[in-house]
Amino acid sequence: MDGKTNKKMTIMNHEYRKYTSLTILGKRYNKAELLKQCETKLKRFETPDWEISLYSFILEWLNESPFVEVKTSGSTGIPKTIQVLKSAMLRSAFNTLNFFELKEDQTALLCLPCEFIAGKMMVVRAFAGKLDLIPVPVTGTPLDSLQHPVDFAALTPLQMSNQLGKNPDKTNLLKTVILGGSAVSEELAEKLQNQPFDAWETYGMTETHSHIALRLINGPRKDDSFTPLPGVRIQTDNRKCLAIDVPGITDQPIITNDIAEINEAGKFKISGRIDNIINSGGIKISPEKVESQIAYIVNAPFFITGIPHPQLGQQTVLVMENPPKDENKLLDQIKKMVPQFHAPKKIIFRNPLPRTENGKIKRTLNW
Repeated sequence: MDGKTNKKMTIMNHEYRKYTSLTILGKRYNKAELLKQCETKLKRFETPDWEISLYSFILEWLNESPFVEVKTSGSTGIPKTIQVLKSAMLRSAFNTLNFFELKEDQTALLCLPCEFIAGKMMVVRAFAGKLDLIPVPVTGTPLDSLQHPVDFAALTPLQMSNQLGKNPDKTNLLKTVILGGSAVSEELAEKLQNQPFDAWETYGMTETHSHIALRLINGPRKDDSFTPLPGVRIQTDNRKCLAIDVPGITDQPIITNDIAEINEAGKFKISGRIDNIINSGGIKISPEKVESQIAYIVNAPFFITGIPHPQLGQQTVLVMENPPKDENKLLDQIKKMVPQFHAPKKIIFRNPLPRTENGKIKRTLNW
């Protein structure tokens, strides 16, 4: 780097020092008050784990280091801890604040664990945008403890699905929701069509500090493609996988294993991961695509994967958490819903399914 670039980076790295005040549940804390609140919460034996995670991250944000340590989920590899710049997290936060036109004192629901990037970024958005952070217990139905409307919320698709199934009236308290951490199934998207809030599916990863693209799932403006946020540059490599460059966030383009199709408008669709592709007798099968096609009829957590086969190389199988009423009937139904040779040949049962630390299903049969 030349001297000019070094100076610019130094300025960026110190920008986070400006954001040390935070509103939590309607009460505004300056830095000193926040530090005292963190000390109090972390000393109490009865403080639940989700609050310990929150206040530990607030302490980390307020310290002098320009970096934050973040755990990756492990859904596409071995879980690890990486360092990310606080300045880059701020850049990501402002991208979201500007996109949704969030204003000072609007409420932001925190119902995700702060060990991972999604939870941390909701806190950073509250710091950056002077939002009122509304923390609630991290559960499968996080809206159960919510008493008042919130302007902005981030949930996993599983949390949203659980909430719609067990206590759907609580969703009336939502205005704008982003869903991330895993893909939104066609079944969930259908359930969201008549909801009173705007639901957005996100695309991003730990290395991009939350989402870099969004698609509206419901309402008259719903879209089947992701729209990159302003400034995000995308292209595909020779494998047809997405490459992402986000100035101020990524040091260099991130080459993903996500198979993408970019249209003339610069929007994109993801059809699966190249490292998940099943090669069965020379036929390339995207398990994610098969999953989206059969989600309506598989009434249990599941995934599609390939297992070794002496003639085909790989054989497609359906891995389910609970057995169906009639295994052969389900396999016959699936055959009618997916292209020839793409249907699973058998069902494997595993209860519970293997999951990462933050709840994502792991596509593995190494049991």
